[in-house]
This record gives sequence, structure tokens and C-alpha cells, in this order.
Amino acid sequence: MTRALAAIERIRSAPWYNGQIAAVHVVPGRPAEFAPFPESLDQGLRGFLLSRGITSLYVHQAETFRHIEAGHDVVLATATASGKTLAFALPVLDRLSRDPDATALFLYPMKALSNDQLAFFAQADEALALDLLPAVYDGDTPRIRRPRIRQLSRIVISNPYEIHETLPYHGMWRRFFSNLAFVVIDEAHRYSGVFGSNVAQVTRRLLRVLEAYGSRPRFILASASIANPAEHAARLTSRECVLVDRDTAPSGSRHVVFFDTSASGSPHVQTRNVFATLLHHGLKTLCFTLSRRTAELVASLAVEEGLPVAPYRAGYLPEDRRRLEKGFREGTYRGLVSTDALSLGIDIGDLDAVVVSGYPGSVSAFWQEVGRGGRRGGESLAFFVAFDGIIDQYILRHPDLLMSRSFERATVDLDNEHILAGHMLCAASELPLNPPQDEAIAKRLEGAGLLHRTDYGYIYKGTGRPHEAVRLDSITGDAVTLVDALDEKVLETMDLWRAVREVFPGAVYLHQAQTYLVEDLDLKARVARLRRQDVPYYTVALTSKEAECLDVQESFSLWEAKASLGRLRMTHQVRGYLLKRFDRVIGSRDLDLPAHCFETSGLWIDCPPDLLPKGNDQSGFPAGLGALHALEHTLVGLAPVLISCDPTDLAGFSTIMAPHTGGPAIFIYDGHEGGIGLAQAAFSELRTLLRMARDQLASCPCEKGCPACCLSPYCGNDNQPMDKGAATALASALLGGHEG
Repeated sequence: MTRALAAIERIRSAPWYNGQIAAVHVVPGRPAEFAPFPESLDQGLRGFLLSRGITSLYVHQAETFRHIEAGHDVVLATATASGKTLAFALPVLDRLSRDPDATALFLYPMKALSNDQLAFFAQADEALALDLLPAVYDGDTPRIRRPRIRQLSRIVISNPYEIHETLPYHGMWRRFFSNLAFVVIDEAHRYSGVFGSNVAQVTRRLLRVLEAYGSRPRFILASASIANPAEHAARLTSRECVLVDRDTAPSGSRHVVFFDTSASGSPHVQTRNVFATLLHHGLKTLCFTLSRRTAELVASLAVEEGLPVAPYRAGYLPEDRRRLEKGFREGTYRGLVSTDALSLGIDIGDLDAVVVSGYPGSVSAFWQEVGRGGRRGGESLAFFVAFDGIIDQYILRHPDLLMSRSFERATVDLDNEHILAGHMLCAASELPLNPPQDEAIAKRLEGAGLLHRTDYGYIYKGTGRPHEAVRLDSITGDAVTLVDALDEKVLETMDLWRAVREVFPGAVYLHQAQTYLVEDLDLKARVARLRRQDVPYYTVALTSKEAECLDVQESFSLWEAKASLGRLRMTHQVRGYLLKRFDRVIGSRDLDLPAHCFETSGLWIDCPPDLLPKGNDQSGFPAGLGALHALEHTLVGLAPVLISCDPTDLAGFSTIMAPHTGGPAIFIYDGHEGGIGLAQAAFSELRTLLRMARDQLASCPCEKGCPACCLSPYCGNDNQPMDKGAATALASALLGGHEG
């Protein structure tokens, strides 16, 4: 019996085990496919590789080198631990060894990864004596070191946030930008949704500046597996990229265990039980959690058992993260409990097992986390600990969704007017815009006194720095600052609409595992004041919604119903909140807050009334509304299985009397102002999404609806009304009653 099978049997025999293992799947290993060093490879670089014990390349590494050598832009999309760093570093180092003036810019989404990669380039520089002087240039770089980096470094490691802030001062980078040969974008799949849409505009602004300095660098992108790597790379960079996606690195066999926590108590305690049992079995184990708080909680539960375990997450000081990584590699810690901060390419050494606690949001993210185990080609074990939510339970019943590696599409919207307008202002402050990306937006900004047309193009005319107003992780940059009322210390910032939903007066808010009570929300000043206080309850916002259809872009028939895609004007209003203790309502409060209106993209299903139950339910709601509401929740809850987005990126609304028809309708729309293409992606998959929703509702063993099928923690109506049975019948009717 292998160690993996023995560990699974040990869990099955544990006193806390209650039949939670739903399935075990085996992924067979594969041998490596090697290729010799390219004949043109610099001899010094060849010697450097040999000194590190590298005597040949994987085929995909050699293929990447050949495409770069031929002058192509490349996107490399292979699995975790497939040697992507060497694949993109090799052609860069080869070029820099031949051209003493050439420079390269490496962009990473997280600071921890930037620092980890710096060590590799520092070793290469020492061995090759090329005066590369590699350096990290980000918000943590001391000001005294910055001029030397700009003047002398040939390899600069940074992130999109820093480039966004650096571009107005491009004159200081003349030497580096004029000689820029490569822009390397690692973890490219991370640049999706709002963040990716903003980064795509930063990249275009960077290319404008580089063109002014006479340089046209090649792009190399590295990505985990996604459904559309070449398309995604093109949208991020505005360049057509050659795709290299055949993974030729070795991999060991892997047992993937599907573990159901829905009927056996706290999922966090069960995660601890699995994690601790694997450690007791002698397996070096990494546990991934969905939040910082959960990482701390699971680690503390494991430490109580005397296990050498520590939590790891973003927010720790760099020296603390380095200490934890070193301790994990060297065996001081046999287990780490981490957020997705350790799912990236940070070298943490060999791993025997990985525990994924809760669905991480995409098939790609799951395999990136699972891929941390068995990195040297040995056997490994992975546990997917499924929570009781809609997505987790759907995957538990359809494990082939993960095992078939049906990866989601990454989304980048190049047409969101709010994103475009912000970056046009930034671009105009960097260099005159001629021509602008969108003439209509430019004229609108000119009319608002923010742009001025000159003989050289549009220039920025505003009073403040536009870069301060453009946040890469949001669309409008309209943020609310959360302040501790005791000492006026800033706790964090958040988007306006999220603030209205979560930090309304009287709300209980959790910050870094501490409870705060919201005293005041000043929407005019964009400030919320909170006071640290322990209370025996939590709060849930109650919202009302209205939808107005502005235009229809596409439509098709759903049996007797009609599905449409178009522009919506949504109106949200927080009208009050519930006080709850252990899911039991103990009180309620009314609120008088202004409504939030925004335009976005959305899809909607107009349903004939005869597909719905007649009359009212026991609570007095129209019976048909419970069917619409339940199906809406299930559709929104399952959408991230098909498209790459966070659960809160899409929102839903159901009504018996839609304004555009006067009849029943379900709306699903982008929760971001202007939309970022998510509703369009969901619209193209709507029939598949309906089949998934029907199957999830029909197969769930609950009687009236539960978190596994149609109850949502984000519902602004406290999941009322809800009719699971009628929703199942409605989904079947929309599919024609017989479609499989």
C-alpha cells in the first residue's frame, strides 16, 4: 500500500470520521520529455545551467526559447511546477548576455513572488558577470535606492500597481525604457475581471511611452491553465502571442480525495482534522483556505494538538514570510495553513499532501494549489474539503468537472467606459493623446474640463493627479475609508457599494479577526467610523432592487421563454438589516440610506406566467416569486464554475412584474459599474448553466432549499421567499422539459 492510500485509510479509521469521503480519483503520473540546449544558447549561460545540475530542457522550455528567438511574443500556459520560470528567464538572460545595453521588466501580481524571483536573477548575475544588477522596484523600495535602480539595473522586478504610478515620471526611466527588450508578465491568469481590465489599460499606456522612446519589447506571459490563454494574452498586451501549452515536465501520480463537510459540523474543524491526521501520518502538508481569518483559525486548532504548524498569508512582514518559507523548506514546520498567497510560484520545497479547504473560485486555481504537491515528480495526495455552499456541493456531485480540467475563461473588458475614462486621463497626463482610444469619451472628458485639445492631441487639464483616482482593483475608484473611531486610524478602504452593504450604521464588521460596530457612514465624505466592540450577534443587510432595460443586444428562445443580453440600469437600496445569532433572527432595524444607481451589462429571462405556480405562498408572497428567486440564486451561485469570477462579481434579481414587460423575469448582471463582460460570458453559457442549476436543485436531498442548492449568504432579502421544487420545475420547463 502506498503512503497516499495508507493516509486515506488512516483518515477513514479516525474516531472523528463520519463517512465524509465521497470519492477518490487517481491522476496517473507521466515522464518528462527533454530537449537539448538550443545551439544558439550563450556559452556562459550554458555553463550556469550545468553548474545548477540542469543538463537539458523540457520540450516546452526549448519551444519557448525558439519562438522568442524568432521574434514572437509568447504565452506559456502549463501546470504548476512545470519550469515556467526557467522557460521565460532563459531567452531574457540570453539576450541580455549578448546586448550589454538591453533591459528587461518582470511583472508579478504579488510582492512575495517578486522577492522570491529576485534570488534567481541575483545568482545568475553573479555567475554570468553581466552587471544585470537585478532589483525589486515597488512600493516597499526605499527612496534612496530608487535612482540607482533606474540608472543602472538591467532587470527590474515590479508589479502593475507600481508601473501605474511610475508612468507619469517616465523621463526618469529614459535609459531603461529606451533599451527595454522584454516585458515578462508572470501569473497572467491572475489578471482577470476588474483587475485584469485595468492592467490591460496600464499595459497599453506603457507601450505608448515605450514607443515614444523608440523601443518595442517582446512580451512573454506565463499562466496557469485557462480556457483562453492566447486570447487572454492578446487582450492584456494588445499583441498576438504564440501559445505554448503542451506540458512536458514530469509529474508523479496523485490521489484526489473529495471530502464532504456538509453534515458533520464545522468545516473548519473538519479541515483541521484532515490536516492534522496527514501530519500525524508523517506527510509534509500545505493547507489552503479561502480567507486570512480561516488560515489563522485552522492553524491555531492544529497547534493546540502540539503540531509544528504555522499560518501564512498576505499582510505579514516580508521577513516573517521569508522565515516561514525557510522553516517549511527545512522542516521546522511540517505544515503551513495559507491563503492563496502560497499558490503562486514561490519555492517551498517538496510536499507530500495538499488540503484545499473550500472551492478556491476556479478549476485553474484548484489545480494550481493541488499542483504544489509532488513537485519533484513523486506521489502526492490532495484533499478537496467541500463546504455546504452551492458551488462546493455541485462539484462534490460532479467531480469530473475538476478531474477533466475544464478550465474557465479569463475575462478582460476593453470597452468599460469608466475604466477607459480613468486611464485616458492618466495617459493624457503622461503624453498627449493623439488619437485617443475613444473619441466620444475624450470629448465628454473635454466637456467636463478634464482634457484639453491641442495641436499635439489631448492633454490632461484637471487639478489632481488622475493616477490617485484610478484604482486597479476597482472600476470607479470611488472608495470609502474605514476609520477606527477611537484613534482615527485607517483600518482599510472598500468600494462605495460594498460599503453601503457592509458598513451601514449599526452593522457588525469583522476586521483582522476583530469585531467592530459601525457608528456612522458619511457617504458625502466617503468615511465610515467603526468602534471596536464584541457583540453576541452579526448583521445582514436587507436590500431592495429595481432593474430597467436600456437596450437589447442579443436574444434567443428558451422553450416558451426568452433570454436577452443588454444594458441595464440597476437601483439598489439598503432598507434595513437583521440582527442574527446562530442563524436565528433576534431583531431588525430600518435604515434610510440613499439609493445607489448604476448602469451595467446583464442578461434576463422573461418567463411566461403559466410556467409559475399561481396564488400566494404561506407567507403571503406571490407563489411564483419563490420559484424565480430560488432559480436566480442557483444560477448566480453556479456561474463561477463556467466563467472566471468571484462569487460576488455577478448579482441577481427576480421579480413578478418586470418594468419592460409587466411579467415575471430573472436578471443576472455584472455587479461592477459599466460591466466587465461577465454577463455576456454567462449569456453564452446560459443553457449549460440552466442544466447545471436544474441538476443541482433536483439532486439535493433537502426538502425546501439549503445552502447547497439555492440559499445564498449574499441575499439581500434573507432568502425569502424560496420555492426549491417550483424552481426545479421552472428550470426544466425553460430547457424544454426533456433536454438532457
